[in-house]
Amino acid sequence: MNINIKKCILLIMCTFFSLSLFGCSYNFSKNIFIKSKPNNYYYTHLLMKDLSLEKPTELYALYMNFYKKKDLSKEDLSTVTQFFNSLNNNSFIEKPADLPVKPLYKIFLTFNENKYMINVYNENFISIYPWDGAYNMDYIDTSKMYKAYNLYGLCKNLIPK
Repeated sequence: MNINIKKCILLIMCTFFSLSLFGCSYNFSKNIFIKSKPNNYYYTHLLMKDLSLEKPTELYALYMNFYKKKDLSKEDLSTVTQFFNSLNNNSFIEKPADLPVKPLYKIFLTFNENKYMINVYNENFISIYPWDGAYNMDYIDTSKMYKAYNLYGLCKNLIPK
């Protein structure tokens, strides 16, 4: 008789536990499975926000052909900041068809919470994305930008070919 009571109590507990799982009404599909990027400057906006709140703890450029690394100075950070401040909505584009497969330079910006990478393909195109991004990169057309703020020129002067 004792065994039957224990089995009955266990059966009732399992039934209540199972029913309690069906009581959840949170709709996960709205938050987790977002497939499209909110806008084409999403990561750039996050990077600009981090730049306005704090200075990067690590900032360097890497020449991808020979993997030469060069730390950026405060003046170089000022150029990067001016580059982002000079962007407008027309600067952000879809991925260009003639984009090189491999960037010539990469710029790494590390903050307390986030890490971003900027791919510098040539004097006309760059892309931005975080270390652990879920969306496609932000692509930026830099062909009409003031040459002093162009990140390709900055990288080329820091790490000559």
